[in-house]
Amino acid sequence: MIKRYLFALVAIQLAAATSCWAQASNAKPNSLPRIITLTPHLTEMVEAAGGASMLVGVSAHSNRPASTQHLPIVSDARSIDLERIKTLDPTIIIYWKSGTPSTQIEALKKQFLPRGIKILGVEPRKLDDIAKDIQTIGGFLGTEKIAEKSAKQFREQIKTLENKYKKKASSSRRQVRVFYQIWAQPLMTLNHEHLIGDVIRLCGGEQLFSNEKLLVSTVSRESVVKADPEIIFTAVDHPNIKTDWRMWSSLPHLSATKNKAFIEIDGDTISRPSPQILMGVETMCAAIEKVRSSQAN
Repeated sequence: MIKRYLFALVAIQLAAATSCWAQASNAKPNSLPRIITLTPHLTEMVEAAGGASMLVGVSAHSNRPASTQHLPIVSDARSIDLERIKTLDPTIIIYWKSGTPSTQIEALKKQFLPRGIKILGVEPRKLDDIAKDIQTIGGFLGTEKIAEKSAKQFREQIKTLENKYKKKASSSRRQVRVFYQIWAQPLMTLNHEHLIGDVIRLCGGEQLFSNEKLLVSTVSRESVVKADPEIIFTAVDHPNIKTDWRMWSSLPHLSATKNKAFIEIDGDTISRPSPQILMGVETMCAAIEKVRSSQAN
């Protein structure tokens, strides 16, 4: 179902883009927006908003849509190439607030705001924020109709997943204890303010350590064992990378060990706050539901 949704989303963008930019066909090419995105998921967000053809520069590891893979790389997780950005003559730069160091954001604004270049920062903390950001980006690009359709379809799919999984948890009055591990050494997790917290809630899970003060928190192995997660998730950046679960699987009394519930999720589908996250949500929800159902039997 999720793959059908993503296919339909692309079809909407292609069809709507034809009519949306027909009015601009007589305009000079340089009158259209020239967009640079500073993280991979923002490239996907621009596509969802109908602006893939306007991209002139992207970040490292931007792999969707395929048409953007040949574009100049202007940033990675550690740095932004301001000089390279200058040569691309952008009109809009989009960055991820929590994914870009504040010093780099300030340097970006100092360099480009005086030139009249629009700089947009986004920070999705809820799944619905992804839909809102698609609409916001569409407003910047002048592709509101495409963005509205994409946002609407994304919200509809989230509602479908919520009906499928969250209501099951409510009817059984049974939340599954979930630990989301983002790093093993040191052991790190996320609190409820992170987008992953919203995903876990949608799936009918109880997010362990959700009340930690920091968005990304360090916790002890002992505290995790005491909380006794029934399922443990982590994201992997490459299909050939396998997680060493022995830190947990060596504990026979741990509920996650008893359930054999150590789950890897493709990082591209759970760590990127774009429409692509729907595939990761489906994976996470299905795994949580499996644990819930096995305990009920």
